[in-house]
Amino acid sequence: MIDYSEKYGKWALVLGGSEGLGRAAAMELAARGMNVALAARREGPLEDAAAKVRAAHGVETRIITLDLAADDVVEQIEAGMGGEDVSFLHFNAAAEPFGEFLDLEIDEHLFNIAVNINAVTRVVHHFGRAMKARGKGGIVISSSLAAAAGLYLWVSYGAAKAYDDILGQGLWYELQQHGVDACTFMIGTTWTESLQRTQKKLGGVFAESRTPDGLPEGMAIPQLPEEAVANLFAQCDKEWLPVVFANPEDVPRHTAMVTMPKPDVIRYAAQAQKDWYS
Repeated sequence: MIDYSEKYGKWALVLGGSEGLGRAAAMELAARGMNVALAARREGPLEDAAAKVRAAHGVETRIITLDLAADDVVEQIEAGMGGEDVSFLHFNAAAEPFGEFLDLEIDEHLFNIAVNINAVTRVVHHFGRAMKARGKGGIVISSSLAAAAGLYLWVSYGAAKAYDDILGQGLWYELQQHGVDACTFMIGTTWTESLQRTQKKLGGVFAESRTPDGLPEGMAIPQLPEEAVANLFAQCDKEWLPVVFANPEDVPRHTAMVTMPKPDVIRYAAQAQKDWYS
């Protein structure tokens, strides 16, 4: 395991760090010797996550409660960092509007754009510039298999995550010329608290269990967040790729989604969503 504090610097920042994949990423970064700042909306879960990271790895932690949709998101983060440099950035926060596009209020779509596009652009631009000036750093941008093709019930979410996907890929090449590592973290179905809340609210197939009886044929069992993030950092320890898959089994799924005729893949994915929430 590589010492990231020596390779990148003292402090990591995980946006969306209060639970699920973000909390698991904070644990992995702490295991690699970095102090970790965890940022999200809710103070209580952030405090709990930070305490677990400190107890597990003995690093310094700090929490930053913030509004990612606000224009001053960078200023909020800088204030929370208290003058410390961000040497490793994992942008894992997301808005996830669910429902048919026209049934949702426009404000839900605009909030999705503010968090999943505007905020990531502002934050990566600001801290990426500082990393470039120092000649080292790491940036991980979380995307989703929902970005591979138009996805029924998640239309604007998938569109925003497609932006995140391409942003991470482009930065992989651009920033490596300046000593900074970057990638897209491609996430599939993951057993996070967010997924569990959505499944229970909507009566989805995983509402009661990660491994329910009678799972529709071909439907993947949700991956544990710790497994997903372990795969990310195991790959980054060896070599940074433009896209790192949370679940290696998602590679053929993603390949099929981007190579099959678009009408076929969109109809297939739409039926899968109906199976989930029927």
